Amino acid sequence: MEVEESTATGWVALVLFGGLALVLLGSVHLFVGSLALWEPEILAGTRSDQLLPISLTALGWLHMAIGALAVITGVALFRGPVWARIVAIVLASLSAIVDFLFLHVHPIWSGIALVLAALVIWAVARHGAEVADAQGR
Repeated sequence: MEVEESTATGWVALVLFGGLALVLLGSVHLFVGSLALWEPEILAGTRSDQLLPISLTALGWLHMAIGALAVITGVALFRGPVWARIVAIVLASLSAIVDFLFLHVHPIWSGIALVLAALVIWAVARHGAEVADAQGR
């Protein structure tokens, strides 16, 4: 039996980290969405300076949709399909835009999140195909 050598680099770990980060991010969105839907009084007091006048029900469903998409994409990113790489880049880009908008409010955390989003975008765009290659797909 002949063993094939993989051409995957160490950057595959950052792609897998991106998948794990998406699963965790999606879980947080699912939690906040369920909180907005089933216990809206908990979040109602924190919306005095909201950017968009949107109901908590709509916000809850938006969080649930984003969360489900992020979890599914994060799990799929471990396998390396093209659609998961594209969605991961789009989600990380949207996250980077939001983090940039909140840079003046939370400079340290937004800065860290911006750097992580940029690293994930670069790793997935440049080395995402290596994940599928490393698994022999």
